[in-house]
Amino acid sequence: MSRSFAAPLDAVDQVEPSADGITATKRIVATDPYLEGHYPGFPIYPGVFTLETVHQAARRAVEASRGPDVRVELAAVRSVRFRAPLLPGDVLTASCQLRVDPDDPRRVRVVADCRRGDGVASAKVTLELRVLAGGSADA
Repeated sequence: MSRSFAAPLDAVDQVEPSADGITATKRIVATDPYLEGHYPGFPIYPGVFTLETVHQAARRAVEASRGPDVRVELAAVRSVRFRAPLLPGDVLTASCQLRVDPDDPRRVRVVADCRRGDGVASAKVTLELRVLAGGSADA
């Protein structure tokens, strides 16, 4: 698998299937290098990394379900609403619904409810993924 996303950031610790999609988790670790400067004295998990957590988790799930010759890329960020910060020691849980576009099976909509370990909503994210067969946009 090529790593054409946010290298070297691994924004997902675990992905599990759920009743209507997947559930991904990411532990926010105080020693992660990106926290030191975001923000000095009050480190928080960058919002763009929450997007990347959802993207990487959904990408893994779609690639696994469609086979080894499929590549998935981010087509659009449809909406994002950040509600609460993720701090060192928190665990981000992203409950993601994945829906294939009935008019174009190469498009997958991802709606994610992101929460901290204490149950507080941290973000609501809607992404659109594009599925490429054999790495080609014409698939």
